[in-house]
Amino acid sequence: MTAKIQYNGMLLLASYVQRLYVNEQVKGRLKEETDQLVLVKDYFDSINAIMPMFSQTKMLTVSQGEKLASILLSVREMMNHYFEPLNTSYDYKLRIVTSTLFSEKLMITGIIHLGKIFGEDVGTDIQKRVKFYEDRTTMVNKLVAAQQSGMPVTEEVEGVINSWFEGIVKQQQNILNDLNKIAPMIGIQERE
Repeated sequence: MTAKIQYNGMLLLASYVQRLYVNEQVKGRLKEETDQLVLVKDYFDSINAIMPMFSQTKMLTVSQGEKLASILLSVREMMNHYFEPLNTSYDYKLRIVTSTLFSEKLMITGIIHLGKIFGEDVGTDIQKRVKFYEDRTTMVNKLVAAQQSGMPVTEEVEGVINSWFEGIVKQQQNILNDLNKIAPMIGIQERE
């Protein structure tokens, strides 16, 4: 297990926590119940405290590994409820699209940071994708604000969100399966 693989595993875990955090934030903005917002924020803060230390030491302490294992177990459970197959509302689709875009943006910017930490070139394609995700996260933030203020949704906007949502749903099993990669990448024993 190399430090680079471990860092990448933590980055993958952070992207799932980001997905859940943004999902909860959007729920709150759209007046839905947000029972996990505080918990997910705590997970995000914990990971954000561990990763900078790891980037300097290139190793995890036992307590850091245990904390990540605990977070992973909880994230796995939360992700089992992230997709709601019977929910076809625009608000739900907007939540999934928004949280996915922010998750992917975090992953891309994290890969760039990983390259800097480990002195590797991540390529120009990754750099270009940052702008792509910045543009899209800005757009969906505006759509969430519009929905929050009660503005009507145009057919064009609904079509874009539906299209992006359908793409995410097609990847649902891959999204859930990627959780299985995290513990081996980080080198932690997942708790039961």
